[in-house]
Amino acid sequence: MAVAIICPLALMAQGVDDLAARLRAVQCYDATVDFTVLMSIQDDVAYRVQLHSAPTPADSLSPVSYLLRWTMPKADNTAATDGFAAYFDGNLYTFTGGRMVERHAEVDTLSFRAAPGTLPIQRRTRFVELLPAYIADEIEAISSSPDYSVHFTPDTIVDGRRATTLRARMVVGGVTSREVFYAFDRDTALPIVITTDNNPGALAEQTITARFLPAESPLTCTPLDEKVVRDLYPEVFDKYRENTFTITNLPGQPLPRFALPTITGERYTYTGSSQGFKAPTIIVLLDPTATLASATVEAVRSAAAGLPYNADIIWASVSNDRDTAEALIGATPMGETLLVSAKALARDCGTATFPVVILTSTDGTVADVILGYTPTLSATLLQKAAPLR
Repeated sequence: MAVAIICPLALMAQGVDDLAARLRAVQCYDATVDFTVLMSIQDDVAYRVQLHSAPTPADSLSPVSYLLRWTMPKADNTAATDGFAAYFDGNLYTFTGGRMVERHAEVDTLSFRAAPGTLPIQRRTRFVELLPAYIADEIEAISSSPDYSVHFTPDTIVDGRRATTLRARMVVGGVTSREVFYAFDRDTALPIVITTDNNPGALAEQTITARFLPAESPLTCTPLDEKVVRDLYPEVFDKYRENTFTITNLPGQPLPRFALPTITGERYTYTGSSQGFKAPTIIVLLDPTATLASATVEAVRSAAAGLPYNADIIWASVSNDRDTAEALIGATPMGETLLVSAKALARDCGTATFPVVILTSTDGTVADVILGYTPTLSATLLQKAAPLR
C-alpha cells in the first residue's frame, strides 16, 4: 500500500510492461475486427478485417509474420472493396485499389530498416497496428511519452467482461489533440476494443473504433510463405502481379528490348543484342520521387567519372512525369540519356523495387545488377563496371 501511494507511476509502468509482455507472447493469433472511422466533415468508413499473426523470433525486421485481409462493404450493395497485406521473412505483399505491390528486403534493405523516428514499410501497412505485438509497442510508447497523461486500470468491466484498460490523452498547446482507450481481456490479454478520438471537439474530429471479435476464417499455424498467400489469392497473383522477383537472374542474359520516350518527346528504341550499345552502358531504373533518388544519381555519376573508359548512362524513370524526372537528372551531358515511363522495362527486367543499376556490355548482355541504394553504391558500381572495358 505504501509503495502504491509513493510510486503510482512506477506501478502503472510495471502494469503496462506486464501487459505488453503478454501481448508479445501471443501465439498464432486470429481475430475478426469491425473497424469504423467516423468523421465530422467526410463520409464514415467501415471495414471488416481478418487478422492473422505468428511470432517470428529469428526475424530482426518484425516480431511477427502476418496476413491482414479487409473488406469495405459499399452502401449501394455493389461489390465490396477488398485488399490484403502479407509479411514474412523480409517479404511484403500488398493488394489494394486493384494493384498488387511486393517488396523484398533482399533488394530493398533501406525500406525495411527505416531511419530513427520513422517506420519501416512492414510496420506501415493498413491495420497492422491492430496486431497484439504492435499494440504492445504502442502502449509502451504512449505510457512513456511526456506528451500523454495515462490512466491504467488492471481490473475492471468492459462490455460485461473482466478487462484491463488504458486511457491516454495527448495535450498540445493546452488543447486535447488525441484521446485513446484500450481494453484487453483480463485473462488472455487479447484486445477487446480500441477507440481513438483525433481532434476531439474540433471541426475535423475523427473517431476510430476497432472492435475485436472471434475469427471468422482462422488460418492454420503453419508458417506463412508466398504459396500460402498465392493459394488464397490466385486471381490477384495471376492478374495483378507486377514483380516476379527475377532480376537477380538477369546477369548473363540479354537485356530486354524496350522503346521508351525521352523528355523531348522522341523515342529511344533498343532492339536487342543484334543492336548492342556503342559503349558499356549503365542503365539506372529509378523513381524520381523516392527519397534516395538524388543520392543515387550522384553516386552513379561519381562512379562513371572514375571509370578508365567512357561509359554511357541511361536514366530510366518509372514515372510518367517528365518535369520531375528532368528536375532530378538535370542537364544530360554527352553519353547520358533520360527516358521516362519505364515501368514496362522494369517489369521485363523482373523488379518493382527501385533504384536498380544494370551494367550492360557492348553486346547487350547484362554483366551485373546492383539492387537498391547504399552509401557504398558508387564504390560498388566502380568495382563492378571497371572490367567491362
